[in-house]
Amino acid sequence: MFRKLCFTALLIFSLTSLTQAQSLSECLSQARANNAELKSAELQVQRSKQLESSAFDPGKTSFTLSQDPTSGGSPDNAITLSQTFDFPTVYARKKKLLKANTQVEESRRLIAEAQLEHNVCEAYCTLLLWQNIEALLMSNDSVINEFVNMAEIHFNNGNANRLELLNAKRMKSENQMRLREAKNEKNAASSWLQELMNTSEKIVATDSFQCVSLSADSYNFATTPQGKLAENERIRSEQELRLAKQGFAPELTVGVSSQLVISGINPYDVDRSRYEKGNWMGFEVGVALPLFFGATKSQKKAAKIDLDIAQTNAEAMQRKSETELSVATTAVETATESYLYYKSEGLPAAREMRQLSRTEYNLGEISYIEHIQNLNAALEIEMDNAKATDALNQAIIKLNFIKGQQQ
Repeated sequence: MFRKLCFTALLIFSLTSLTQAQSLSECLSQARANNAELKSAELQVQRSKQLESSAFDPGKTSFTLSQDPTSGGSPDNAITLSQTFDFPTVYARKKKLLKANTQVEESRRLIAEAQLEHNVCEAYCTLLLWQNIEALLMSNDSVINEFVNMAEIHFNNGNANRLELLNAKRMKSENQMRLREAKNEKNAASSWLQELMNTSEKIVATDSFQCVSLSADSYNFATTPQGKLAENERIRSEQELRLAKQGFAPELTVGVSSQLVISGINPYDVDRSRYEKGNWMGFEVGVALPLFFGATKSQKKAAKIDLDIAQTNAEAMQRKSETELSVATTAVETATESYLYYKSEGLPAAREMRQLSRTEYNLGEISYIEHIQNLNAALEIEMDNAKATDALNQAIIKLNFIKGQQQ
């Protein structure tokens, strides 16, 4: 017996330890810290920042060791170092392009964060909905169980016909079926939250079931994450065009050499002694001018097309966002009407139906079946109110997301 109690206690402890009761703000905070997709976006930003230091990349330095036995102290007998550089403006343009790439990645990170917040809010409100519906159905289930027990007693005593008993059992089965559906939906919403938060613990929502706050800020596409991404992509294409124009710039070559004599290599027995005043130091400076512009012109034209594409995409994104804003605003207005109806008329009517039905049943003016039917009608109103609240929540979450407002 003792072992059985210990096992039961351990099972209860393990189940509770795998459950988190959290508010929406706590879920958002954990999701921002743990979400894999957001971490990947942040790593992309860090990678792009690291690449900014690669703008100055002059290539490998040439090192030459030469020895000509037929020549004395000429530059042919030397250690030579030479380096080729792009024109200075090329490195400046590369730096600006790499910084523009970083801004694009940062914009994508902001979009990933905004999408994550939207998904967490959507999943959390869905979880609240089904937790609320589950509680309503469980309360109704206890009432129906009493009805079934009473119907069975009446039937066995011959005070009720079989139809009343069948009707009672049907209502119980239907309610339990809806209760199973609510639990499945609740578990699905909790699993979605677990995935977004990157946790293995089951989530239980603790916030009260009410509508979320609608952002009062005005809409400006340029300040939204999508608008910032469109603008930064346009700026990057602009920097790519400016870098492509640098293909017309010359290259610079700088080299130094020092006299070298290897005494052991002299097959022709030539006098190769060093100059009295020491080793000779030589240098060279060169300029490589582009004489063939075909490839550079094509790259410039392609970069100009890329810029036009970026500008066109920005305009298309803005039009799409404005259309979504209009649709989401209408959805909020429609959902608000339903929400206010249930708060002002629906729920008060449901409460009154419950009170009157209970009073009339206690006075014997209505049967138990009529009483249960009245309670079921009140339950339907309460469930419709929960769905109306969730519809408003989802519409507000969508509108806030389009407006680029953080939760």
